[in-house]
Amino acid sequence: MLLPEVYSQPASVRGFVFEAESRRPLQGATIVLRSAGEIRRGTVTDGDGYFILPRVGPGSYDLTASFVGFATYRDLVTLGAGEVLERNIYLPESPGSLDEVVIEEQLDTGFADVKAGLQSVAPTDVQRVPVPGAGTDLAGYLQTLPGVVSQGDRGGQLFVRGGSSDQNLALLDGVPIYQPFHIVSFFSAFPEDIIDHADIYTAGFGAAYGTRLSSVMDVTARNGSKQRFRGSVSVAPFLSGARIEGPLIPDRVSVVLSARQSLVEEVTPNFLGQKLPYRFGDRFGKIHAFLGPRQSVSISFLDTDDKGDIAGTLKTFDGEFAPDLPDDDPEVRWSNRAVAARYSMLPRGAPLLIELGGGHSRSENEIGASDNPERQATIESLEGYLKVTVFAGTTELRAGGQWRKTDVEFALGGQFQNLDSSAEDETESRVFLETVHGRAAGALRINPGLALYNTAGRPIRLEPRLRLTASPSLPYGAHTINAAVGLYHQSVVGLNDERDVGSIFTVWVPAADSLDLPSAIHAVAGWTGRFPNGFGAAAEVFVKEFRELSVPEFSAFPSFTTTLQSADGTALGADLRLDIRGRPFVAGSTFDGFVSYTFTDVQYRTATLSYNPSQHRKHQLNVVAHTERNGVGFTIQWQYGSGFPFTESAGFDEFQVLGPTTDVTKEPGITRVLYDTPFRGRQPAYERIDVWLDKEVSLERARVTIRAGIINLFNRDNLFYFDLFTLRRVDQMPFIPSVGIKVEVL
Repeated sequence: MLLPEVYSQPASVRGFVFEAESRRPLQGATIVLRSAGEIRRGTVTDGDGYFILPRVGPGSYDLTASFVGFATYRDLVTLGAGEVLERNIYLPESPGSLDEVVIEEQLDTGFADVKAGLQSVAPTDVQRVPVPGAGTDLAGYLQTLPGVVSQGDRGGQLFVRGGSSDQNLALLDGVPIYQPFHIVSFFSAFPEDIIDHADIYTAGFGAAYGTRLSSVMDVTARNGSKQRFRGSVSVAPFLSGARIEGPLIPDRVSVVLSARQSLVEEVTPNFLGQKLPYRFGDRFGKIHAFLGPRQSVSISFLDTDDKGDIAGTLKTFDGEFAPDLPDDDPEVRWSNRAVAARYSMLPRGAPLLIELGGGHSRSENEIGASDNPERQATIESLEGYLKVTVFAGTTELRAGGQWRKTDVEFALGGQFQNLDSSAEDETESRVFLETVHGRAAGALRINPGLALYNTAGRPIRLEPRLRLTASPSLPYGAHTINAAVGLYHQSVVGLNDERDVGSIFTVWVPAADSLDLPSAIHAVAGWTGRFPNGFGAAAEVFVKEFRELSVPEFSAFPSFTTTLQSADGTALGADLRLDIRGRPFVAGSTFDGFVSYTFTDVQYRTATLSYNPSQHRKHQLNVVAHTERNGVGFTIQWQYGSGFPFTESAGFDEFQVLGPTTDVTKEPGITRVLYDTPFRGRQPAYERIDVWLDKEVSLERARVTIRAGIINLFNRDNLFYFDLFTLRRVDQMPFIPSVGIKVEVL
């Protein structure tokens, strides 16, 4: 048996903790063994609800399992020498249960609980940020996090701590989703209803993750109820939807299905003098089954679609809406199709957890008329992975491997230099080893890791990683100091069209063979403090050093080109966050909210030029404040961001293709825009204030939520898109009232 000295004489207790009704794993549940009233061993469950209490001396103990909002499990157990006691624990809901014991390794969630770039997100966190309609969405919460920058309320692009949008890795149940955000940026493919938990790494992610340079968003979808059917229906102009879940085989197999579709295009065809020609939606499903007391399997699928007619909201150069302008149909469209499968096994008699999974993902992206698009791009991947976790005392050893084959295709209509149509593929493989939750020297946790990254035709790359957490004994509150460093590589990159301000079309291509593989070094350090009375605070500093980025060669003429040049870059910054929960307020109400501020500086350097790239936003501020009394809640949200850089127009010329029969006196040629110095211009600052009023009514087996609000309360003209050729602009959302209702059957 593995680790015989550890497991031959002492006993151990292990198993899973589940929610009794849905049979979904409870991450962060506290497991405690007591003897003579004193705690002898304690731990918390991981993302699969798994726990292990190793090296327990023979004898009798009180075993308890607790989680806030659930009834506490209690049992008297007797352990013999070398015995491995297995328990699967099911906790029923009990809203009045608040007697959870705090264990050192307890999972922390909450706005101010950040650990060296890692933000663990629970559905209750997502619910703190309202979005149009009566539900909530992971996208709304993400855009309030320090260092996460969006283009605004349209566009579906996020930039994380200085990285570009193609440097973000988004995972759903282990499979990448290439365009996870909808064109109206309040929404993503991940509504709160389907999320079990999400780990958001804005920097310094560990060896288990790779293939991207900037960030990781790892979303685990929840399992449906295995005891009874329940669901919800929501109706709102922006996005309406329905969800149903329940047992296919009681206590063994469950299903959850969700579908959402926007109605804004139909409901507001000419709202406040502007059309809102945006259509988007998503469909999700997951089947989860227990194959036995130590085995489970799940299959998930996701389908999304987005389109928007940018010309439908064009304005003139001076900002006046002009519906008589010709419609040049610059419509953008994208879609995702993904299937993920995962198998988990806890072998009998061995301190192991084995996960085997994989899936298929495809994303299509195009711009132009639907029957004759100007540009098209597709990325498709097939992958598999194996992860093994060894529980060795207070340390988890994790090892695994990943294989991914990616195919890309693009057709760009011959409008760009050196890039017309092509199909390419890239094969990536990784193996990794890391320790998790290890402890040394008391309060210091050291989590080193190492990955080997291989792509076809290139040398194997070593990727060392290290995360540190210290919990010093300081007066007043609980404090942690965190740090992380790591080396990262990326072999499939995204290129964007630089002709227009606010372009959202991306074509994926393998990194140029003529250049070295793009890489980044992360370093992040920070402090987190939790204080009495619901206060939390955190501060972090970070730096990302990019090497061998593939960027287009700059030209005065428009080009979308694979003639690439190498660029190095530096992104550095600092962020602050404050969090307040459940404080008494006026007239018997409660108050909670949070504030975040980020300063970031991003510089790219080529052989001839140093510049701020298009994702550079120097200052960003987010404020969310909420007060509630007698089931009625009021929320106000303020977002401010300094302007993005862009490349200004220097003028126009007439381009003529000369031939034997060309008559330049009669043939007018093609008018072209000429570029000025790259990224020397600066867009206007982005600022928006939203207000929301919520009312929740609880019935015996149902809950009704009504939300009304106003987007962009002061009707600020925030820029979304600007056509450098025609000097026409598209703004973000205007002043828009919103109302929605959601009925949940519990």
